Amino acid sequence: MTRESNADEEHYPHSVDFTNRPPPPEGGYSWEQIKRAMDTNSLSDLRRTDKGQYEYEQWQGLIDRTKYKNVGEYIAFTILKWPDLQDPAEALNVPNVEDHWTIEDRYKAIEPRLTLRINHYPFPVQESIQYFVLWATRDMSLPSERQRLDKFLEEQLDSWYHDPSTSTETEPKEPRRGLAPELLPPAPGKRKQWMWFVNPIELRSVATVHHLHVFVRDIDI
Repeated sequence: MTRESNADEEHYPHSVDFTNRPPPPEGGYSWEQIKRAMDTNSLSDLRRTDKGQYEYEQWQGLIDRTKYKNVGEYIAFTILKWPDLQDPAEALNVPNVEDHWTIEDRYKAIEPRLTLRINHYPFPVQESIQYFVLWATRDMSLPSERQRLDKFLEEQLDSWYHDPSTSTETEPKEPRRGLAPELLPPAPGKRKQWMWFVNPIELRSVATVHHLHVFVRDIDI
């Protein structure tokens, strides 16, 4: 660790061992650095600053554990405003569900609960990148859910864009379906590009709610 990061660790004590994990670069991780960590299965290389980790743990410490069993429950009920942690496919009274359907049938037919929100305690990224978390009531990284995930992200992140060769619209379209309020519209002549990953279990600080880390930036049309 660098001398500067040692000083930060002393000033911002936290519970995570960052030994042999270099501090984030000045200005935050680039798109290419995040992509490289994803491609090489080295997500542990991406980490918060000591100050960021300290602030995250301080926030966790303020959660009323007599009311919420864990951080995930607090996030789901208080931040995401979910009515419960149950997947809609598992609910007892679901409209348009046949009595003979198996739970597998329900999962194929019924949309999961999905909420896209900015990451308020992220590892630092460059200013050109927005870092979101997609919270879900099922594991959207599974191959069986990949098509549904791709459709959801396209609706959320690409719904401003219209192809000028096939559209007569002159203004970007309004985004659809639970768009993260923090998502910035694309700059003129730009559209959104995104990528995502799921942390391995040993890196998850919220293990009780399924979630993906989603990174978004503008690229040329």
